[in-house]
Amino acid sequence: MKGKILLFGILFLFFMCFTTLNSYSSLQDNFQINRVSSYVDENEIMHVFGELKNIGNKSMTNVTAGVIFLDSEGEIINEYKRSAELRTINPGFTSPFEVLFIDPKTVDEVKDFKLYVNGTETRSQPIDLKIRIDSSRQDIFGFYFINGVIFNSGPISANNSIAIATLYDTEGRVIAIGRGLAEPKDITSNSGASFGLAIVDKLQTHKGKSYSVVADSDVYVSKPTATKKK
Repeated sequence: MKGKILLFGILFLFFMCFTTLNSYSSLQDNFQINRVSSYVDENEIMHVFGELKNIGNKSMTNVTAGVIFLDSEGEIINEYKRSAELRTINPGFTSPFEVLFIDPKTVDEVKDFKLYVNGTETRSQPIDLKIRIDSSRQDIFGFYFINGVIFNSGPISANNSIAIATLYDTEGRVIAIGRGLAEPKDITSNSGASFGLAIVDKLQTHKGKSYSVVADSDVYVSKPTATKKK
């Protein structure tokens, strides 16, 4: 009898572990992690950039990108995570992300890193925002400015509207991200609001070849607008 109970317990634990691992893998299978790059800034902070593409058939929210930082022996130094830029990532949509390694004392020990994604299923965001780029320029200090307008064609107000810019290098990797609130940030139905944003990673902006801008809000999202850097 004891042998049967022990065997049942082992099988139960095996089943639980198998289920947990497959649940984690299933979530990972919803995303592709693309266009990854990293650099260390003048304050000895490491930035890890990339894009998360939702390749599943469900919209995802509360999405976080996690990075496990490793030394030359493959040992874990630390782990950090951060939310994706889009509040909801619809199927087929892509969100940039940036994760920071904020320990200057050990940043020189980082030789490799591994990425993972977490999130929860939700309803899709209607694509009722449109974005127009009016101007862009880089100043003498290296900051890159983008100005434009976000239009709301939806039936209700698009609250907390924001423009998110992703800067790419010549190889198509994400090398910097900029953000700017619309003015006003709550865009009423069938109206528009101006935005201005700055990409302030001045060690990165001179490497930029192109950029894309997407509009996001509490209820709506836009398709990204891509353009070559001027």
